[in-house]
Amino acid sequence: MLFNLPKAAKRIGVKFLSVASAECFGQDISPMHFASLLKECRSVNTVRQIHQKIIASSLLSCPASLLSVSLPPLPSHSYVSPKSLGTGVVASYLACGATSDALLMLERVTPSPAVWWNLLIREHIKEGHLDRAIGVSCRMLRAGTRPDHFTLPYTLKACGELPSYRCGSTFHGLICCNGFESNVYVCNALVAMYARCGSLDDASLVFDEITWRGIDDVISWNSIVAAHVKGNNPWTALDLFSKMAMIVHEKATNDRSDIISIVNILPACGSLKALLQTKEIHGYAIRNGTFPDAFVCNSLIDTYAKCGSMEDAVKIFNAMEFKDVVSWNAMVTGYSQNGDFEAAFKIFKNMRKEDIPLDVITWSAVISGYAQRGCGQEALDTFRQMLIYGSEPNSITIISLLSACASLGALSQGMETHAYSLKKCLLLLDNHFGGDGDGEDLIVHNALIDMYSKCRSFKAAHLIFDYIPRKERNVVTWTVMIGGYAQYGDSNDALKLFSEMISKPYAVAPNAYTISCILMACAHLDALRVGRQIHAYVTRHHQYEASMYFVANCLIDMYSKCGDVDTARNVFDNMPKRNEVSWTSMMSGYGMHGRGTEVVDIFEKMQKAGFVPDDICFLVLLYACSHSGMVDQGLDYFDSMRKDYGVVASAEHYACVIDLLARSGRLDKAWKTVQEMPMEPTAVIWVALLSACRVHSNVELAEYALNKLIDMKAENDGSYTLISNLYATARRWKDVARIRQLMKKSGIKKRPGCSWVQSKKGTASFFVGDRSHPLSPEIYALLGRLIDHIKAMGYVPETDFALHDVDDEEKNNLLAEHSEKLALAYGLLTTSPGCPIRITKNLRVCGDCHSAFTYISKIVDHEIIVRDSSRFHHFKNGSCSCGNYW
Repeated sequence: MLFNLPKAAKRIGVKFLSVASAECFGQDISPMHFASLLKECRSVNTVRQIHQKIIASSLLSCPASLLSVSLPPLPSHSYVSPKSLGTGVVASYLACGATSDALLMLERVTPSPAVWWNLLIREHIKEGHLDRAIGVSCRMLRAGTRPDHFTLPYTLKACGELPSYRCGSTFHGLICCNGFESNVYVCNALVAMYARCGSLDDASLVFDEITWRGIDDVISWNSIVAAHVKGNNPWTALDLFSKMAMIVHEKATNDRSDIISIVNILPACGSLKALLQTKEIHGYAIRNGTFPDAFVCNSLIDTYAKCGSMEDAVKIFNAMEFKDVVSWNAMVTGYSQNGDFEAAFKIFKNMRKEDIPLDVITWSAVISGYAQRGCGQEALDTFRQMLIYGSEPNSITIISLLSACASLGALSQGMETHAYSLKKCLLLLDNHFGGDGDGEDLIVHNALIDMYSKCRSFKAAHLIFDYIPRKERNVVTWTVMIGGYAQYGDSNDALKLFSEMISKPYAVAPNAYTISCILMACAHLDALRVGRQIHAYVTRHHQYEASMYFVANCLIDMYSKCGDVDTARNVFDNMPKRNEVSWTSMMSGYGMHGRGTEVVDIFEKMQKAGFVPDDICFLVLLYACSHSGMVDQGLDYFDSMRKDYGVVASAEHYACVIDLLARSGRLDKAWKTVQEMPMEPTAVIWVALLSACRVHSNVELAEYALNKLIDMKAENDGSYTLISNLYATARRWKDVARIRQLMKKSGIKKRPGCSWVQSKKGTASFFVGDRSHPLSPEIYALLGRLIDHIKAMGYVPETDFALHDVDDEEKNNLLAEHSEKLALAYGLLTTSPGCPIRITKNLRVCGDCHSAFTYISKIVDHEIIVRDSSRFHHFKNGSCSCGNYW
């Protein structure tokens, strides 16, 4: 009635209410005139002024004496009731966006129509004020207005999007009390609400009741299918869709419902990589006539891409008459996901050439493609182009950009990206992450932790990690922090964090990536005991079976690097299936322990299993031959790489060959190989040659190799130490002093030798001449007795390894205080008889210590396992596994 006023009514704006026209209000203005004024209002202030005049005129209430008398309206005026005038005020407030005023007015209109409450609730939902929408629903009930079949779906939508299971279940009770349990629209909203709140069981119960009552429609089925897709139950979703296709076709449907049904189920196929089911749904879409729809085609392109069938995705793309930006984006993203970055970049260039508008999804897909490919600089350049183009990045863009910065180690650009995220409110500072572990804000924080860790800025990484509340951290949060410490920082910190991660309260179950990171930390620290505990944890928890390749390969690597290569072989033998990494990891494990024969055996079995060796496999094979003294066999494999397998030798392969020749005393042939290389020798070549010169005391060639390293600016403390040791062996003390002065001038410090050993009492670390340990008196006393004993057996201290210009007696004393000897003495004091003693050294083991350990292994009831910076040495019964090839 408010919107069917006489056409003669003039448009009246704010000016009518000015001081100059105030006398108009002195007249007796009828309710109809106020209704006309309200209709013309365009600002909230105007509505408030009219509202005030209506109240002053007592037009929103009737005298009690008239309530019992039925009076017809005057012939010359349409009658406007107080209730209608009140809802007119509400409508004007809503039209001006003044929801608070509208709510106050509604509470004063008795009884107030549900339609205006519905509009107010919907307005709050549209503005994202979900809690206010629920609050308005509650105030509606207190005002005495009965909700209708529109009110409840709006309110349930607010409960689901918030999400608030408690509020949603409360309104469920209201639905049952008010007889709406047979209303399909309300029940469909209930299914959607429970699904959004993560209560799939309740959503299924409501759906089952709907179907039992026989009131289900296509929206009911779409809601439950979508709920199972979101709840990570793709097979259940596919089963329901199959039933839906047989049941719902008998009910009244429309094309829009069919399109939503298809688009709903396709993500389930994508998550399962279920190509067959995708093709079946594709056929279903063709049969029911929805296939030409762009919405369906775009979803099919995306799903085929996720199933790895870009050929089918291209067919659909080419068959589309109208391609929108979503179609192009699906192709770019699909190629990126499948690793065909060249094709993705080609599509991107075609989009620019054909002036197709590029949106944030397009740019993000290209940046992500570059980042995944390891082309960090190209990703940063593309981001700059995106900003010039005028496209605003979103959280996905920022995550891809941070990944690019991490791959480059570009800390300054990563910090700029961090600042940009804060500036553009892509990263919030409210300490609230949504509580479900899937919020975009948490994902960005995780990417920041990863970036700062990979740029070795652990203080910043840990600050962000600590900022995230313990209960809000998800498995990715923990994994990126643990992985950062394991790969680039202190592995001890990684072990501490893992212990915190699985501790209550707020314990988080590690995934396969977490397990791989913590196993890497164990390998770095030679922490075999912790590694075994992790292995037991994996065995107890069956959720790692799907990732068994990944986890088992990491276990092989951990056991090999912790000195227990036989257990590594047991893990390898018990794998139901193996991939290329499994075979290569086992070969590498045997290689670092000097067991070249077993490496060759694994290599032969790998080929019999149908695997073709690649460049990494040959690198491991050549390394093993070098450290096992298998010179001729190693050279044969090097020659057959290109001839029989088509593998082109890289600088690393040549470095292995040079090392192989040099260790066997063929230094001239090693030098000739360097000269005949098809590429310029890299730093790794000169380091290999320098190391060989140290073994064979070739000072002239060592000086040449060091000068090459200096020219390449690739020298380090190891290179200087090698030649300094070489000079010391030749008793060229002035040259030793010159090298030390050169190191000082270059700012290069020699790493002090450090050895650590594990025992029942924990891990103990020792430096040269270390006397800080509480057991130092016992350690030095035992070491003295051992040295005396093995001297009687024929041990002669190799004073060439006492690299100081002092007399022989002092050199003997210096040799006795080497860190690995101290670690051995501590291990003998604290390790049970018969148990192996595991020692790790940060540098190569000293030649004199190697000789001493060989003798000591004859007189102690322990296997002595030493891991140095190059390989493992197993001392047992007077011999070493290296065969003096170390």
